[in-house]
Amino acid sequence: MISQLMVIGCYVFIAVLLLVAIKYSSLSRLLKSVIVIITAVFYLISWLAIERLLGWATPATLPEAFRVHWIHIQEPNKIREEPGSLYYWISSIDDANLQITPPRAYYRPWTVEDAEAAQAAKQRLEAGEILNGRISYNVLGSDAKETDKETRTQGQAAEAEEERRPSFEFLTVAPASLPKKINPIQ
Repeated sequence: MISQLMVIGCYVFIAVLLLVAIKYSSLSRLLKSVIVIITAVFYLISWLAIERLLGWATPATLPEAFRVHWIHIQEPNKIREEPGSLYYWISSIDDANLQITPPRAYYRPWTVEDAEAAQAAKQRLEAGEILNGRISYNVLGSDAKETDKETRTQGQAAEAEEERRPSFEFLTVAPASLPKKINPIQ
C-alpha cells in the first residue's frame, strides 16, 4: 500500500509541475487544455496498467535460502513457440529457518533440470512436507570461477556460464520440536 501511495504522490507532483509550467507558458488556451486532458488520461491509463501488474511474479534473483510455499510449472508449448516457465511462491528465511519476509512470487525460465527438481518438490509439497530451498551454483572449486575469458572459445564460454547458472536444492524441514508438557495436578 505504501508503494501505491508513493506512485500516486509522484503522479500528483508531476501534474502540479505540469500545471505550473503551463500557467506561465505562452501557449494558446486550447493547447494548454489539450495538454491537461492528455495528462489526466495518461494517469488513468497508467494507474490501471500498474494495478494489473500488482502480484505478478518477479524475475529478480531468488534469495539464497527460502521457504517454498508452492510451485507452478508451465511446460513449453512448441506449437505456439512459447518457452516454459517455473513459478515459485517463496519467503526468505534466516539461519534458524524462520521466515523473515512475506511470500512473493518468483519467475524462472524453464529448463529440464529445474523443471524436474521443481516437479519433485511440488510432489513433496502435495504430500504435506514443509520444504526449504537454497541456491546452488554448481561450482566445484574457485578455479572454475576464475577462468581466462580471452583463451576460451565461444562454445567453452557458454558451457562455463551454464556451469555457473544457479540451480536449486529443496530440503525437508524437520517438524518443530516442542517442549515436553507437564501434566497439571489433578
